[in-house]
Amino acid sequence: MDVDQEQVQVRFVSRQPQYAINDAAILVPSSFRRYGLSEIVNNLLGNEKPIPFEFFIDEQILKTSIAEYLTANRLSTENTLTIEYVESMLPPTSIAAFQHDDWISSVKGKDGLFLTGSYDGMTRLWNSSGECVTTFQGHSNAVKSVAFAHADASEQVIAYSGSLDHSILAWKYSNVDGTQQCLFECKGHKGSVESIAVDPKGEYLASASSDGTVKVWTTSIPAQDETMHESSQSSKQRKTTPKEGRKIKSRAITLEGHVGAVNAVAYDANDANIVYTGGWDHSIRSWDVEQQVNLVTKNCEKVVIDVDYSGLSRLIATGHSDNSLRLWDPRTEEGTNVKMTLRGHLGWVSSVSWSPSSEYSLCSGSYDGTVRVWDIRSKGPLYTLNDEDHQESDKVYAVDWNGKHILSGGEDKKLRIYQA
Repeated sequence: MDVDQEQVQVRFVSRQPQYAINDAAILVPSSFRRYGLSEIVNNLLGNEKPIPFEFFIDEQILKTSIAEYLTANRLSTENTLTIEYVESMLPPTSIAAFQHDDWISSVKGKDGLFLTGSYDGMTRLWNSSGECVTTFQGHSNAVKSVAFAHADASEQVIAYSGSLDHSILAWKYSNVDGTQQCLFECKGHKGSVESIAVDPKGEYLASASSDGTVKVWTTSIPAQDETMHESSQSSKQRKTTPKEGRKIKSRAITLEGHVGAVNAVAYDANDANIVYTGGWDHSIRSWDVEQQVNLVTKNCEKVVIDVDYSGLSRLIATGHSDNSLRLWDPRTEEGTNVKMTLRGHLGWVSSVSWSPSSEYSLCSGSYDGTVRVWDIRSKGPLYTLNDEDHQESDKVYAVDWNGKHILSGGEDKKLRIYQA
């Protein structure tokens, strides 16, 4: 008998309670693919309006027929397969591309507003209509990282930018009268500010630097300039004077432990006292800010380029120079315990960002010029995003999954927005 005409015993399981069914094994045609399996599950659920599902076998998304899967994995139709099913996520669609004058280093979205940092030294605020609402100018070198503290399209925006000029600037923009103001400047790093992050309440700002340190600042506006220690400034910096109206903030908690540049910092979404960092020393570190203690250090074989934490899955995602993403559980104390490695990119993984609404979904940007969307229940990417006008040689430097949007930016000088 042709294997495609045979039947195989299947046990359907789901981690989504609203779609749970009896997991008793049933016989299904081995020729069935995703659509046939979706029809079975919808019938078992009694759905009048069918819901599209994705199916996973042994952490692999099923992209073929069951028969082809069995053949590829040298399995027999005598085997009982456990198939996990999840509601299918539609492919993200490109909805906008906002042109810049230079490479885009960082992107962030919040409540329908978008923030970009560029190698031209400027930080730009965009609305969903594609209008550049305002441009924040104050850095003397490229902006490497941006972050929102507060965004209200009808009132005001508070944002931050970190730069190759060793500084972090705090910005305020009023949507009422269109005015902007530089609230203060954070000074103290001796190297480029590679990454910044704001805690969930907007009360603290963390910065990672090529000087090997991580600093944590309050976001309160200083009443007057805070004095700098001579040792924390280069001779060039000591000769400069603050720009008019710009307060200097120098008091910060310094977290030391990394050997070499620190590339990324992210806050624990559930605990503002915990930050996660990654750097050139191949380590991912968890810190207790208040105690200034390195709680856990996890090591891997490659440079850590970016870090993001999911409050839903409670996992850390990291991007690396070996073209891979890695997932870590910060609650375990072992030094090397990668929970999962995701492969598919053909270049360094420059940026990672978890979905704010799913514990299983995240996106990544790479030097291979693509943005990829992942479901961590599968080892391969769900979707690869690459617009027709995007050249593969143009590296992607930044991604951000915000609400229903995935943002990306890089060497093609465009803030790209996808409907997720």
